[in-house]
Order: sequence, then C-alpha cells, then structure tokens
Amino acid sequence: MFDQALENLTLGPNGRRDFMSKNILLVEDEESLARLVSLQLKTYGYDVDLAFDGQMAIDKIFKNKYEVILLDRMLPNGSGLEVLKYLRSEGIQTPIIFVTALNSPEHIIEGLESGADDYVTKPFDERVLVSRIRSLARRIETSDPKNEVVTDWLKVGQISINTKAFEAKVHDERIILTRSEFLLLQALMQQQGCVLTRKFLISTVQGEDVNVTGRTVDTHIFGLRKKLGDQSEMIETIRGVGYRMKFYE
Repeated sequence: MFDQALENLTLGPNGRRDFMSKNILLVEDEESLARLVSLQLKTYGYDVDLAFDGQMAIDKIFKNKYEVILLDRMLPNGSGLEVLKYLRSEGIQTPIIFVTALNSPEHIIEGLESGADDYVTKPFDERVLVSRIRSLARRIETSDPKNEVVTDWLKVGQISINTKAFEAKVHDERIILTRSEFLLLQALMQQQGCVLTRKFLISTVQGEDVNVTGRTVDTHIFGLRKKLGDQSEMIETIRGVGYRMKFYE
C-alpha cells in the first residue's frame, strides 16, 4: 500500500536519505482537531508538521526526520495500525504515540505490541500529551550511545536504582527487593511515562527457572508498591493492559 513512498524517496549525493529535521509529526484526519493540537504543542516550543491520512504520513516520514510521531488509528488511505506496522517493517524506529478514541484494553494492547511506544486516548489533556512526548524524548536521550553521561544509577522522583549492583533506594534509604521486583521496577523506570503491557513485563521477569503469568506480575507489583512506601503512587495501573511509571520532571 505504501511502497510509493520508497519509490519517491530522494537520495542525497552520498546515496543516503536527505532529511529535514522536525520535532513532531501529528497524523490526524480531523483537520480542525489537528490544527488545534498543533497550536497547543507549539506553545510548548515544538515544531509540528501535519498529515491527514495514512499515505500522507508515510510520504512525510520518508522525507523528513521526526523526534516523535503522534498517530491516530482511524485514518483514510491506510489505518494508523497499518502505518505503524509498515514503518516498523521498514526499520523506522522513530518513537510513535497512538492518539486515538479507540480505548479498549484490546486496542491498547494491540497497538503497543505492534510497535507503538505509548498510547493516549481521546479526549486528552494537552499537558498529559506533552508529558508523554517529553518522557519519550528523555528515554531516547538516555539510551543514546553518543550520550557522554555514563552512570549505573537511574532516578525517578525519590526512587533510585543501581542497575549493576541491583540496589534500590527510596528517599536515599535502601530497600530490599526480590529479583523480580527489581527487574519490574527497572523496566518501568527506564521507560518512564510509557505503558508496559503485562506480556512485556512477563518477558522482563521470565527466567529459565521462573514461570511467570499476568497474575504473577500483579503480585510482584503489589509487593513492590508496599516497599516503595509513599512513592508507590508513581506506579500507575492501566486497567486491563499493564502498568506505567508516572512521568516526573
């Protein structure tokens, strides 16, 4: 469906793709809503490009470089899910947030497991959307191998962990976590602001001698929250889907 985007791709003199750098691509078929959200995001300092259907989105993504793509699921000329799967199949790893009215657990899980990085349901508060964008940008920055700041410590709010020493602290006081609790906390902190499905968390904890189910993950999260004390509210339950570490600036 989207192969024309590859055919129309302009290559630079070095034989590589030439990009124009832009912050965000917002893909939304309701033009009035797209322009409203664009104006809101611009007040936060973002440069926003717009696409109104699936094919237009693909064309722009293969001609420009975006930091984040905000993608509606219900689009003409290729649904958001088709766009997502096509991009991932072509090796495009730009962070993608679904912004959609489809809000059932099944839809959310399908989107996340198809390659989306996060899922925001309509109607939404613009501050929530901006916090998710910032969270993804932070995640990319800290995982960038060119980033010169190297540390084994990861901190979110008053929670800090040492990823190599398997040490965890709350308010700078050490807490004792099981292996599974630590791995779950590490995954949530490393992808702060992003919804992690139970299936993903199961794969995080699963080991050769460990049989993990969705119910097991819930039990570990319950135990983890108790040990986090007043920081337990940093872990949000996304009903029917999984869990998310709140975004903390």
